[in-house]
Amino acid sequence: MTIQESVKKEIDSLSTEALYAVRDFLLFQKYRDILQMDDTTYLNSIPNMPDSIKKGINTPFSECASLSDVWPDV
Repeated sequence: MTIQESVKKEIDSLSTEALYAVRDFLLFQKYRDILQMDDTTYLNSIPNMPDSIKKGINTPFSECASLSDVWPDV
C-alpha cells in the first residue's frame, strides 16, 4: 500500500470535524514556504509587484484614491 493510499484510507474514517483540522494542516504544509518568507522575498515573488510598489511610491498623494473609495467599510 502506498503512502497516498494509506492516508486516503485513514481520511475516510475521520469525522467531519477532524477533516477540517486535517485540511487546515494540509494547506499549512502546502503553503509553509510562503508563510516562512520574509515580506520582501514574498512581494518580489509576485509578478510585477516591485514595479507596482515603486509606481505607488512615486505617485503624488493628490492623485491617490481615498481610503474610503478603495475600502468603504473603514
